[in-house]
Amino acid sequence: MNDTLVLDSNWMPVGFVPWQRSVKLIWEDRAKIVKEDEGGQVLRSTSFEMGLPRVIQVKNAWVKRMRTAVPCTRRNLLARDHATCQYCGHVVGTHEYTIDHVNPRCQGGVTEWLNCVIACVKCNKRKGGQTPEAAGMPLLNQPYIPKVNDPRFNFKLHIKHIRPEWTEWQNWLYAEKASYAYWNIELEK
Repeated sequence: MNDTLVLDSNWMPVGFVPWQRSVKLIWEDRAKIVKEDEGGQVLRSTSFEMGLPRVIQVKNAWVKRMRTAVPCTRRNLLARDHATCQYCGHVVGTHEYTIDHVNPRCQGGVTEWLNCVIACVKCNKRKGGQTPEAAGMPLLNQPYIPKVNDPRFNFKLHIKHIRPEWTEWQNWLYAEKASYAYWNIELEK
């Protein structure tokens, strides 16, 4: 779980990291602790003891790595195919869809963007272990690899809730145009 807020050298939030990564940054003297866990959690080893870091400030520029490809996941396949069976055009719910391999796995097909489509259970059973041509079931849309900058695939759900140690940066976390935290923190139920 990403539960340490990272500040840049100007004290502006730039992201979140797991507590293990924050300890590593502190140990390598690349960051310093700004706030420790309010609950008093302590990390101990034979050679040192420190409070669990909840807010750290990095000493050098913090560079976010650009994602080079959209991961081929169930959610991303549903988004790419607009939750529609690619054989009959029926809109499917998350409980009634299957992932169909255009070139079946029994014929050497692999799970990748260009070989997977969303299909309803009825169409997937009808197609079986055949190619769409052999089954007489043409695809409505050809599968494609989504672009990295497509907004349908730019999401991350890593943070479950706002920690009490982050209240000083609350305006940024809830800001209208904040890029990370505002859009990616799971809403309370």
